[in-house]
Amino acid sequence: MRKYMKYAAAFLMAGAVSACTDNFDEINTDPNQPPVVPTSALLTSAQKQLMDHTWDATMNGQQGMQLAQFWASNQYSDESRYAFRSATINNYWLYFYAGRGALDGSTPNGGGMQDLNEIIRLNTEFPDENAGSFGTNANQIAVANTLKVWIMQVVTDIWGNAPYSQALNIDEYPNPAYDSQEDIYNTFLSQLTDASNSVELNGLGPAGDAIYSGDMMKWKKFINSLKLRVAMRMADAAPSVAQTAVAEAVEAGVFESNDDNALFPYLMNAPNNNPLNENFKTRNDYAVSNILIDKLQDLSDPRLALYAAPTVNSVVAGTPEYVGEVYGLDEVNAAATQNDDISQRPASILAADAPGIYMQYAEVAFLLAEAVERGFISGSAADYYNMGVAASMNYWNDGSLTQDDIDAYLAQPAVAYDAQIAAGTLWNEVIGQQKWLSLYMQGIEAWTEYRRLDFGVLQMPADGVLDGTGIPLRIMYPLDEQSANKASYDAAVAAQGADALDTRLWWDTK
Repeated sequence: MRKYMKYAAAFLMAGAVSACTDNFDEINTDPNQPPVVPTSALLTSAQKQLMDHTWDATMNGQQGMQLAQFWASNQYSDESRYAFRSATINNYWLYFYAGRGALDGSTPNGGGMQDLNEIIRLNTEFPDENAGSFGTNANQIAVANTLKVWIMQVVTDIWGNAPYSQALNIDEYPNPAYDSQEDIYNTFLSQLTDASNSVELNGLGPAGDAIYSGDMMKWKKFINSLKLRVAMRMADAAPSVAQTAVAEAVEAGVFESNDDNALFPYLMNAPNNNPLNENFKTRNDYAVSNILIDKLQDLSDPRLALYAAPTVNSVVAGTPEYVGEVYGLDEVNAAATQNDDISQRPASILAADAPGIYMQYAEVAFLLAEAVERGFISGSAADYYNMGVAASMNYWNDGSLTQDDIDAYLAQPAVAYDAQIAAGTLWNEVIGQQKWLSLYMQGIEAWTEYRRLDFGVLQMPADGVLDGTGIPLRIMYPLDEQSANKASYDAAVAAQGADALDTRLWWDTK
């Protein structure tokens, strides 16, 4: 009997295994996690992640907005004195490449750049299955490549040399090499040129597009405007290449008004609200800096009331005034200042549905003014400069500014382009300072333009630096790269000069 039962059990088990094998794929497929994600979902996810990771209270508030000296810390002030937390650097390197899911599993289908690569792969290898309602293949690929350039420019402008050509291909390149920043920038130009040329204006724009809702005319302008940004950043390091690319971008068509701005539309409720809004629900780590407020007040700039809030105590007293938090205080001194005596961030900046900014027309106008000054294009630098200032004011306008206010501002000797040039101020300072003011909330971008244009304004931290010798020219590489990808890291550092805050990037020639 025992022998019979043994054979019977073996037979039943074999049958069960056979039955499971027959339905293996069906049984082991999670209906809530399809093996191929629609490209529309990948695009929406990528656009949100790219903006979340560059707009949040850590990369933007803790680092970008303080490196640009727009904000100062209410208490935890190490970053404003250039001591950056290694865990933060490690995390955001991964976020930019592979997404937050690389660490906490919140994005199982990958990160922003990973999702964009998948869009490109699916539209290349399976064009029929990924066209139709998802958008023309060429348009999906053009949009994905444009966003890849956008986020990779953030990466290389923070760190310098970085993995790009071998990045996110772990099967073939488990230890990706770092591309030189010069090669990365030349690749950007090639990718953006291809993207612009491949746009099918009569084709269907990509589904899931939160930025332009699939409007390919606006995407084409964004592509060319980004190419303009890339080219002008190369202007000192590779002027002839830059000049050619600028002419191509302008000819192909760049932003013409604020209607063309590339914005990410956050919503009122979590998890789709602005990440600064979500952070402010439990913390208030940053106030508007004295560097920004003093500059706005010196120029009688009407954006003051749009960029900052009057101090609580002055409002209570009936005489609203703006007082910036001193930039670069040590933690004891920063904690000693009372929040109600300092201008905090206004409600509009911290609103749940305040949009994130990919790129604006104001920036394009200032780039064109600079291109005229460099002899790259014809036109009036003063006219483009005025357009940039007006575009910035109109973007932030809450209804309180009139055209007369903008005209009066531009007529001031300390603002008027021709008056400043006639007084001996260099064009890079005239354009750079107003461009800095227009890049409010785009911390990394504003810090980058300071390094490139050397327009003054920024100051040393009030209580001294904790690392480096001055305003950082880059951020040091993640510690994880030194162990997990050491050979490539060592080669990158040797090529770049040193893994230090005061190492100049390729495009930063002076």
